[in-house]
Amino acid sequence: MPTHPPPRLYAQVATAAPVALVFRRGPGGWWHLLRWHLEQDALEPGAWFRGTLYPRRCDLSPDGALLSALAGSPTSAEFLGEHPWTAYLLVSKAPWLFALAAWREGGTWSRGHHFATAGEAGTIAAADAGDASPLRARGGLVPTPVVQYAAERRRGWEDDPRGEPRDPRGDPWDERRRARLVKARPGGGARLVLEDQGLDLRAPRIEGRGPAYSVELGRRTIALPEAAWADWDARGRLLVATHDARLELRDGRAAGLALRGAHDLSALRPDPRPAPASARRW
Repeated sequence: MPTHPPPRLYAQVATAAPVALVFRRGPGGWWHLLRWHLEQDALEPGAWFRGTLYPRRCDLSPDGALLSALAGSPTSAEFLGEHPWTAYLLVSKAPWLFALAAWREGGTWSRGHHFATAGEAGTIAAADAGDASPLRARGGLVPTPVVQYAAERRRGWEDDPRGEPRDPRGDPWDERRRARLVKARPGGGARLVLEDQGLDLRAPRIEGRGPAYSVELGRRTIALPEAAWADWDARGRLLVATHDARLELRDGRAAGLALRGAHDLSALRPDPRPAPASARRW
């Protein structure tokens, strides 16, 4: 009897609220978004989307309310006569994909947009098809620079000197280098380590990235081979999305990283529903 590979997971943590947005890929071309309420360790299901989504080039607003999403849909390309690599940027209420504002991007090479910090104000550019800067300004968006793990860097991850330096001439899209990023645990006492071996689009990964994670607790290093994604929350707890489609909340202080809660997302099946009224207005 044929078996399907487990869904793939990725997430982004809001920088000013105890929520995270979870991106679930599978089965087939389906994506599912869920809001993870970290204080209650509860999941709120959102949009089901069949098409192409680029979650590493998406962004969750600091308060966790809005999503900037880069998406494309083979179905829309087929019916609209568009190039299959056509991409769109949209702003929606997380965890939904109902477009409050949207515009066409130049292609899938776009790095997407993110919610601007105060120091980035005034860098909004015109869109490829017409001037969409008023829409971008309303969402508070600016173009994301070309760099590996841009979403993680906006959330406090930093380059470790033991990683390979960037080669802007030989690798202008910053895809091939073996990067190593670290993030200190809020409250101290530990570091989370992300190691990347370079882009591999042949592997079943989120946008070709297969990072390896570990936790440094003093002189001890604890590998996380089960982790497809990991990050700290503001309370210093360890958040993990596993390769077998589980979300885990762990104690980031204990040597064993004790499990405090888990959600199995492997058995979910597509159940698309219209976005609620609250997600259809600013």
